[in-house]
Amino acid sequence: MLRHARALWGPLWWLPALPWLAYVALLARRGAARWDHLAVAALVATSAYANARSRRFFVNALPFFLLFLVYDAMKQLGGGLVTPDDVLGCELRSAELALFGVELGGRRLTPGDLLVRLERPALDLLCAVPYGGYVLVMVGHWLHLYRSDALAARRFAWLAFTTHLLGIVTYRLLPAAPPWYVRAHGCAIDPAAQSSPAALVRVDAMLGLTYFRDLYSRGATVYGALPSLHVTYPLYGLLVTFRTASAPSLVVQLAYAVTMLFAALYLDHHWLIDALLGYAYVALAWAIVLWTLPDRGGSDQARCALPPLAETSGSQRSSGVPRSAAAQRLQTKSASLRRFR
Repeated sequence: MLRHARALWGPLWWLPALPWLAYVALLARRGAARWDHLAVAALVATSAYANARSRRFFVNALPFFLLFLVYDAMKQLGGGLVTPDDVLGCELRSAELALFGVELGGRRLTPGDLLVRLERPALDLLCAVPYGGYVLVMVGHWLHLYRSDALAARRFAWLAFTTHLLGIVTYRLLPAAPPWYVRAHGCAIDPAAQSSPAALVRVDAMLGLTYFRDLYSRGATVYGALPSLHVTYPLYGLLVTFRTASAPSLVVQLAYAVTMLFAALYLDHHWLIDALLGYAYVALAWAIVLWTLPDRGGSDQARCALPPLAETSGSQRSSGVPRSAAAQRLQTKSASLRRFR
């Protein structure tokens, strides 16, 4: 096993899975390890060391593995970093009213104030779809691209990671209360407040489930309204496939993006300002990704994925001889035969 790992990764064979295994060990010691921590650590270790093909998958999926680690650690290990004086409470609502407020019945209302008045079971269900399935949609879209367009898949993954990294840094530097919190608690900031699914509790009650309650109980922070990362999810696939996707695919992706924006406001999870900053972060992240992963022609899986250091097959696999060395010897023999002829 050790020899196999060295063949795949070289002298630093122990490094690829170390962060996730160490994180799970730390959480287990604190009594905080969950099934998803164990599942991700197992997936990382298996994909990193099983074989050359799984190693390629690990390298391409690395942004998602890193994202899970960073986001979860913000909740598990980052407690106590936010104090009430650091949090934007009613300041965002005031800015929202000043920039986008609408006069109605002698009152100035935010776009969210207007949308929550539309409360209907059908709208609740409509908005629950993107909010409940965005991770599955993201992973499914990425897997499709991984099989069909490796460059787009790599751009997709790093776009998601970079956007989230910008958002997570903002959560720490500029924590902000979401609309549901201001409606429920006013402007006073409670450091012990718990995350809430807000209007999505109506969907849980309607369906007799606790899905959204359980989902938001694992949220990294209550004061993570700014920016909205939910509205960025539909844009990852839209940006990387904009020039290659079919017209029906583009229509579906655009509808997904519009519905997500509507849901973010209607469900009382975000201000419009949050969504606009999320869009700005996607644009910045996309510029970074295009610069670091330019299209040099073609999108071959082997070209876009980092190749194994010592991929083996056939007789070389049994003898432990790297394919690269065997290929070099074969090339040398071929050249010698050509000179002889």
